[in-house]
Amino acid sequence: MQKNSLNKIGIWKRLIEDFGLLYSLTKDYWKGNYREVPLWTVTLFALTIAYVVFPVDIIPDFIPGLGQLDDAVVILLCIYFIEKDLYRYKEWKMRNT
Repeated sequence: MQKNSLNKIGIWKRLIEDFGLLYSLTKDYWKGNYREVPLWTVTLFALTIAYVVFPVDIIPDFIPGLGQLDDAVVILLCIYFIEKDLYRYKEWKMRNT
């Protein structure tokens, strides 16, 4: 396998792990088990969900492919900005399980 292919696999693996952490963090936050999340992170996540759910986008969703591209970019940017909090949550989760 080429090095470039391995890098792509690593990026996808990391992204899948981050989405899993985000899902787990959301559940623990909702249940009140973990509240060490900065207001900035909660706000950014809520705004990202709102952007993806609401029909008004930068690129309308009815345009096949392109319409979903801006949603994907917003989600990836959100993950990028809150990744530090996700890994802090991961450390807490490992200590408390």
